[in-house]
Amino acid sequence: MVSLDGQWKSSACSFLVFMVVLIVGSYETSSPIVKCPPPRCVTYEEINTYWVDPSPAFFQQCRPMPNGTWAPQKMPCGPVTLFSFRQQTCVPEANWNATDSCTEIGPPDPICRDPSCKSFEEINTLWAHSSPKMFYQCRPAPNLTWVPEAMPCGPGTLFSFKRQGCELESMWNGTCTDP
Repeated sequence: MVSLDGQWKSSACSFLVFMVVLIVGSYETSSPIVKCPPPRCVTYEEINTYWVDPSPAFFQQCRPMPNGTWAPQKMPCGPVTLFSFRQQTCVPEANWNATDSCTEIGPPDPICRDPSCKSFEEINTLWAHSSPKMFYQCRPAPNLTWVPEAMPCGPGTLFSFKRQGCELESMWNGTCTDP
């Protein structure tokens, strides 16, 4: 008598592996967002920009080369996250939007306003402080909410809302009015 039990288990395992590869690989083969600019690593601003990869499960980061130039390198997002060019970070799949425009980096409203930590986007935004040597960052509070906390910039740097970080004083054009 011939047993098909082993064949059935083998076929089921093969099918399961195929489905996992198909699902995970679908991110790898998805087409790039057409509006996104290609990665460039020439200017200071370009070197400090994370670029879109054809797969939203990855992004491209400018890395130094042995010859002194910079080149994009493919970097992975964390598990169950996808890269958002506009937010310049990997976000949970539920918060990822494939139609995000790639022409503008940073929060959509460049006008300084009071910090807010209510939505996912606000929690992941650095907010301008009345002193350009400081900024607000949303931090978890003991009551399980998020609250803005004042944070200092490093010595010789000032906060740029548009660039979402502190930059050298010589490159700073204003907290909220950067070109």
